[in-house]
Amino acid sequence: MTAATLEERYGALAPDRIAGLDAAAVEAGVGILMLMEVAGWQVARCAWRMLGRRPAPVLVVAGRGNNGGDGLVAARHLHSWGCPVAAVVLGEEERLHGAVVDQLAAARGAGVAAGVGEDTAGLAEAAGAAALCIDAILGTGLSSAPRQPDAGAIAALRDARVLSVDVPSGLDSGSGEPYDPCVRAEVTCTLTAVKSGLWSAQGRAHAGRVVVADIGMPVTAWQACGLRAPSAVRAGALLPVPEPF
Repeated sequence: MTAATLEERYGALAPDRIAGLDAAAVEAGVGILMLMEVAGWQVARCAWRMLGRRPAPVLVVAGRGNNGGDGLVAARHLHSWGCPVAAVVLGEEERLHGAVVDQLAAARGAGVAAGVGEDTAGLAEAAGAAALCIDAILGTGLSSAPRQPDAGAIAALRDARVLSVDVPSGLDSGSGEPYDPCVRAEVTCTLTAVKSGLWSAQGRAHAGRVVVADIGMPVTAWQACGLRAPSAVRAGALLPVPEPF
């Protein structure tokens, strides 16, 4: 397939387009929590496949934004499927806001061992003990090198088996440039459509195998942004994405 065909089938979303789609979905009545629930379920499905479809210990490292919320939803589903799940939200609990607060409460209510804090000293050991780590630290809005505590958490995942949510934390989702530090994932589950930076050689080197997940972005949101939805990402798809040329 040509590069144009790959992008038509799987997408090539730039950061500003991603934000515009989310805003258009909310305007259409499809809230962030609705999309997040599907996104986290798809991440959990991807993790379950990586685990050989059997329960195993999982560590979710979540940031303070929507990416972290996706990871906490995945934690809740994996816990319900029998996985021993531990989750860490990087921040101060009293300063958390937005969807991550709701998802943290839901994860805890469902029985996930979820803590909040900025001390990343023990994360490397916890990551080493997990069969799989879910990187839900930083998302598509990153435009500079990660700062603490995110940088420390990224470093702690260096030797772990990692599934990244949307893009590897520390990667510029538009250009594919890896900042320092940047996660090197085994698999990246990218949501709605492939992000443009994941088509670059550097982006793919850090993303590992890329899987794109349909999360139910409404047709009206694509239309409001003057975009066409990727033709292959539909019907609840969780699709492996071919290597770029």
